[in-house]
Order: sequence, then C-alpha cells, then structure tokens
Amino acid sequence: MILAKAPLRVSFFGGGSDIPAHFAQWGGATISTAIDKYVYVAVMHTPHDHVKVSYSKQECVENVEDLQNDIVKNALKFFGIKSNIEITSFADIPTIGNGLGGSSAFTCALIKALSAYLGFEYVNPYLVAKTACHIEIDLCGWKIGMQDQFASAFGGMNYIQYANELGNGRVDVKRLDSNAIENYMILIPTNVEHHAAKILDNINFEAKTFIIRQMADMANMQGTQQVNINTYSQLLDSAWVLKKQMSEEISNSDIDIMYERCKSSGAFGAKLLGAGGGGYMLALTDSKSAIRQEFSDRTCLDVGISHEGARVVYRD
Repeated sequence: MILAKAPLRVSFFGGGSDIPAHFAQWGGATISTAIDKYVYVAVMHTPHDHVKVSYSKQECVENVEDLQNDIVKNALKFFGIKSNIEITSFADIPTIGNGLGGSSAFTCALIKALSAYLGFEYVNPYLVAKTACHIEIDLCGWKIGMQDQFASAFGGMNYIQYANELGNGRVDVKRLDSNAIENYMILIPTNVEHHAAKILDNINFEAKTFIIRQMADMANMQGTQQVNINTYSQLLDSAWVLKKQMSEEISNSDIDIMYERCKSSGAFGAKLLGAGGGGYMLALTDSKSAIRQEFSDRTCLDVGISHEGARVVYRD
C-alpha cells in the first residue's frame, strides 16, 4: 500500500489571475499558503479485475471509463492504469465546497500515490503541480486556475507568478517567510458549500480584466516585500472588495454580515476563500477567542502553515 497526503491552501491575493485564459495574455500572480489540514490518498494492488474507488461515495468498475470521479478516471488513464487497483481518499476536514483547494490537494496526493505505486515517484513538486493542472484543466476540462495545484504540491507560503505566452506560460514559485502571519489565521465556516466551477463558468473574465489585474498587482507588490501582518490585513480587506465585483454570486447578505461580524470581533482583515458563494472565511486576528465566541455556533478552525507539500508518508 502507498499512502500520500497533500495540504489544503489559503489564498491571500491574486486569485483569478492564475486562470490560463487570463495569464496567457496578461500574466498573473498569487500569494497563498498551504495549511496544516490534509487530504490523504491510499493506493493498493488488488487481485480482483476491477478499479475500486472510495471517497465521499464508493465506485467499483471493470472499465476505467465508467468511473464517475473525473480526477481519478483521468489520472488512471494518464498513468496507464486499467485495473487491479483500489484507491481510498479521506481528509482532516470535509473538503467538498470549502474553498480550500480540496480538489487540487486530492489530485496532488493521487499523483504522488500513483507514481510511487508504479515505482517512479514524482519527487519534483513542479512536476506534481504541472501534472495536476494537466489532469484538472486539460483532461477534466475544468475552467479553473493553477494556484491550488502549486500551493499543495510545494507547501509553505509562496509568491507564484504565471508568465504570459511571451514567457512560454512559465510558472515561478518563490517561498515567502510566513512567521509574521502564521499565528494570526483562523477560518470561519459559512456553513454553505461553494461551487467553484459554476461561479467561474458564469464570470466574463475578459470583461473583468481590470479587476483581476488589480488583484494580481497586490500579489506582485507583496511578493517582493517582507510579510507584514498589518499590510496583509489591509490588503485582504481590499481584495475582498475587489473580489465581490467579479460576480454577484460571490457574496450575499449573509456573507456580508459575517464579514462585518469578523471585523467587529477584532479581525484585522478578512475575506471569503475560494471562488465565493460559501466555504470558509479567512480572518487575520490576534483575538481568536473573540472570533470563536462570536461564531460559537460554528466550528472555527485555528490553522497553521504546512511547510511541506504533497508527499508519500507510508509504503509497504
């Protein structure tokens, strides 16, 4: 058996500029961090002539093409695996619709596990990230960005630049010192699942280019500076204002009230994570107890930074 794990992520600035349709023309930049909440994937050989997959549901098929899980189906096809395999996935927290990059963390863990299972483990995080992007964007056909895959594959807090076509679509990853921000992060659930693909499909990115470039400018500006909690908090608020202008589906009256409750409870800055519409809200604060008290009816998450990316943690 092979067991791999990959971290979830929190995005600070630049989301949207990591979508290939945007950065192919304008370039892009994001700042995000992997967090100490993980998705796990176990892979093992079975003598039975089938593919069995267990996640939030269970599938058992004789033909890979019959799998409903698009990531697993396309990953198996990519690696040329047709049968005699069982795959099980679980996570520290529910990952469906939480805005923490759970799908990409699953993909990165799956790539690590499958490559190790075949005897040629992908050890280069860049290769893991690019393969995850290929599976999700090219093979699954999802209109999503690339920061989640790189955040999960590399771990740590990173300034990621996405070059335009003149730069051959290169992605550069620069590690940032996260000490100044690590102890200030808390996640508050909206208790509503977000549906990234649905929201992103309804956004006219060409019409929103100016907004996206402003958000990327925040990442570019901070990517060359020392991480500072006061600056990040102020920009987090500004990023949330810009993000809401991307689509009416990103926020609603309940989410707006939740943001104000965070601020009135001592949050220096806050914004909704992921594509919007639900999932978790990130607050930066030195008053985590006040946040927990304000949202005592919810399970708030005190998160730290995962300084390692996707990796194999067990093999026999």
